[in-house]
Amino acid sequence: MEPVQYSYEDFARLPTTVFWIMGYDMLGVPKTRSRRILYWIYRFLCLASHGVCVGVMVFRMVEAKTIDNVSLIMRYATLVTYIINSDTKFATVLQGSAIQSLNSKLAELYPKTTLDRIYHRVNDHYWTKSFVYLVIIYIGSSIMVVIGPIITSIIAYFTHNVFIYMHCYPYFLYDPEKDPVWIYISIYALEWLHSTQMVISNIGADIWLLYFQVQINLHFRGIIRSLEDHKPSVKHDQEDRKFIAKIVDKQVHLVSLQNDLNGIFGKSLLLSLLTTAAVICTVAVYTLIQGPTLEGFTYVIFIGTSVMQVYLVCYYGQQVLDLSGEVAHAVYNHDFHDASIAYKRYLLIIIIRAQQPVELNAMGYLSISLDTFKQLMSVSYRVITMLMQMIQ
Repeated sequence: MEPVQYSYEDFARLPTTVFWIMGYDMLGVPKTRSRRILYWIYRFLCLASHGVCVGVMVFRMVEAKTIDNVSLIMRYATLVTYIINSDTKFATVLQGSAIQSLNSKLAELYPKTTLDRIYHRVNDHYWTKSFVYLVIIYIGSSIMVVIGPIITSIIAYFTHNVFIYMHCYPYFLYDPEKDPVWIYISIYALEWLHSTQMVISNIGADIWLLYFQVQINLHFRGIIRSLEDHKPSVKHDQEDRKFIAKIVDKQVHLVSLQNDLNGIFGKSLLLSLLTTAAVICTVAVYTLIQGPTLEGFTYVIFIGTSVMQVYLVCYYGQQVLDLSGEVAHAVYNHDFHDASIAYKRYLLIIIIRAQQPVELNAMGYLSISLDTFKQLMSVSYRVITMLMQMIQ
């Protein structure tokens, strides 16, 4: 029995669900009035908490009285780079109309019939379990960073009969002997909502980028398969020309869609990659300084998922680069010997256009590929080594 072929809406479920966690609806799905109000309130609380936390952090950095050791310096460096990274990505996804427009165009292009979906092998492009687990682990490790201190405090209470009132971020100062408990609870609520805003912005924006790139890659594979399977002949030249004209139009349309994708995400992609690398460096150094603690363990998991996050963006960027070039190879290997001259001219158009690679790029000049990932990781390793030598 054939498995159920995924619809376009099935692909969209993961990225939309992730953004719902912070009350943000990317596609404007109709909701009841009460749900809209609840989403708006929750979204406002996340943004307001984020603004308060960033403001307090900046105040502590300007004040410079409480940052008195290397560990705290690295902690603040991690927070600053992660905030820049997350806010950059959040600013990107605020382009709601552009994202919805690209989403609508890809929805129209998506195979409608079951046979078409089988031919395009849409199920092979669907979110893998390993990718979903990666998203869950990323969000889970980020949650552990926030709730780790209170878990440590609870453990201390049961082992030493003392609740030590630890919390996540160093820029909030709490003295249990002077301050009431409600202040501690308020601090933790602010930290939780602040963290939610940053984490979901960070991972959610990349999921939307991958979601759109997967759809474009799916159609490039469809073009390649169609060319490989089609056998033209002068006997049915009119049908052949209609077929190849559709391929030419689709190739042009996919290039246009990729340009739309680059227009939405490309402006912030370079900064996102650089700040992600900076986060990896500062978190790695901070973890090495802290040693084997619960916080250190959660940070190790966080580093691993962050590296995979960068890798996946570069991997799918490499895919579209390769697939757009493979279109020309599919034409070369195409059995066009019995085709008419007019048909062969269409093939020449496809080959010429395929010579200009379609790519995911940052700022219009940096192509995102596996080479980008290698260079980024190489630089990150050198920076981590340099920082550790400076500290020691």
